[in-house]
Amino acid sequence: MSYKGGAGVAVTARKLEERIARLVAPDVSVAEIRDAMRAKIGVLVAGAAKLVAAREEISLYPELAPAFARLTERAVERDPQCRGKIAIARALHQLDRWEDEVFVRGVTYVQEEPVWGGREDTAAELRGVCGLAYAHAGRSDALDVLAELLADPQRMARTAAAQALGDSGRPDATALLRFKIRTGDPEPAVIGACFGSLLALAPTASLAYVAGFLGDDVDERAEGAALALGESRLAAAAPILIAWCERVAADVRARVGYLALALLRDETGNARLLEVVASGAEDDALAALRALATFKADPRLTERVRTAARASRVRAVRDEADAALASS
Repeated sequence: MSYKGGAGVAVTARKLEERIARLVAPDVSVAEIRDAMRAKIGVLVAGAAKLVAAREEISLYPELAPAFARLTERAVERDPQCRGKIAIARALHQLDRWEDEVFVRGVTYVQEEPVWGGREDTAAELRGVCGLAYAHAGRSDALDVLAELLADPQRMARTAAAQALGDSGRPDATALLRFKIRTGDPEPAVIGACFGSLLALAPTASLAYVAGFLGDDVDERAEGAALALGESRLAAAAPILIAWCERVAADVRARVGYLALALLRDETGNARLLEVVASGAEDDALAALRALATFKADPRLTERVRTAARASRVRAVRDEADAALASS
């Protein structure tokens, strides 16, 4: 197998492997990185772009946008799965350097590639990275761009748009997020990201709104709301989640409710979970223990979990604590 190199010379698979290996060598030179950036092989350009960002090679910044443009030509052949273009967009985003050629073009870029039974768009991640760049760069048209991306056919792009709206720092972005939540999405992750962004942008104003989705009839949207409340780290969310846990079915409490409480990293939430570990019925106690074990890297919390487990009358809880916390 051979590939087309930067100078149009066929590059064997072995030669390509050697060039990629050089990019991870500690003594790789700026000249070698530049040569890789000028190639027309996506995977090679991807390695070079990551190095440009990691080493902050200022002299190579001007190489990024032209490399992106080259990889959009005969794109499926040169850059399957958009690896090079995604790496370039990520590098520019990390370096906080705006390039119209990359972000303006990339946020709407589609790359259809043949797959078994049809074709697949492999550029969703690229569109998502570009959407995040719009938000972080404070572009005046960011909300317009992200509104379009929020309706993208691909889940990954829609999720990135929801996250980007939260990162935008624009209070008026909450209207778009609420609209998306109300109209729904076939992918729970998208709605979960919308809840999270709402709570990031306007925590006080959004708390009651998000809590309003914690109904007795639990669906994926309710579960997304619960997890977003946990990830918000808002102390005011603790009593809301505790009350929800008390009224939902045991399986929902075990699978979502206790995890949301643990994610809060809040004393009220932790105290409730420790109480369940120490005195709850077996299934509840085990679920609370596993939720708390998510943060077993915290030595103080780990010791409290061990103490609560030792107080339990359920042998399975004591045994589970030893296993769940063994690596801490």
